[in-house]
Amino acid sequence: MMDIKLDSNSDITQPDDITIVGGDFVIAESTEQHQKQLLISDKGSWKENPSIGVGYMNYIDAENGVTDLAAAIKTEYTRDGMEVSSVTVNNNIKVEADYV
Repeated sequence: MMDIKLDSNSDITQPDDITIVGGDFVIAESTEQHQKQLLISDKGSWKENPSIGVGYMNYIDAENGVTDLAAAIKTEYTRDGMEVSSVTVNNNIKVEADYV
């Protein structure tokens, strides 16, 4: 999927900035940045569609956090039009998914 490219920073809790080169927005492949935005966004974060978002921070101390987080990721990515091949949650979150 192509979209406006965001400057990705290493801190997932910080918002990314729009990439501008020569005074113009940069257009680039955006699947990974869409996945990141869905992962960090809580439900209600997006005015246009308040029902989307995983809100991964809500699962950190939950009793079934790992299992529930993996299920939430798969559900939200699928709702956004991705085909999810695998979700692995341990010390890191690894998702293999692409838009269909």
